[in-house]
Amino acid sequence: MTVRASRPRKAIDAALTFLCQSALSGWRCVMKSTQIWDVDRLVAAKILTDLGIKASKDKIEAVARHAAKHREESAYWAAKRVQTASLERLAEQLRGDYREHQSVWYDGFRAAEACIATTTADDALQIAPPPPQSIAGIIRSRIRLSKAENQRGGSPT
Repeated sequence: MTVRASRPRKAIDAALTFLCQSALSGWRCVMKSTQIWDVDRLVAAKILTDLGIKASKDKIEAVARHAAKHREESAYWAAKRVQTASLERLAEQLRGDYREHQSVWYDGFRAAEACIATTTADDALQIAPPPPQSIAGIIRSRIRLSKAENQRGGSPT
């Protein structure tokens, strides 16, 4: 990208706008499944109790899935806002005094900008995906599910 000396500010604005849009566009695609945390189950039990509904394990898990999804979406929204604000602040800094610095400053500035722009939501929120379940773990969970279904008198799934 070549920049004419008379229009460096417009080129900088265009580059920063493109950088912000491309960096933020993939944030929601990172996590594939929502992890249900204990706090989600606590919230689910509280909601069911407040609504006067008997809190069975199945109902708690159903509401906890929604609570986990809401918690995750809220965290992603907050992380995206922080990243956007950081990139906008960097853009303001660059617009204000881009002629006053040497090339070494620009190298550091670009490195900081790239670091912020390429940080994923998972990195920013430090949310690790759950470890993959082993075949033995899957079999054990299916056996437990089958036993629970048999005790309730239903058919196993």
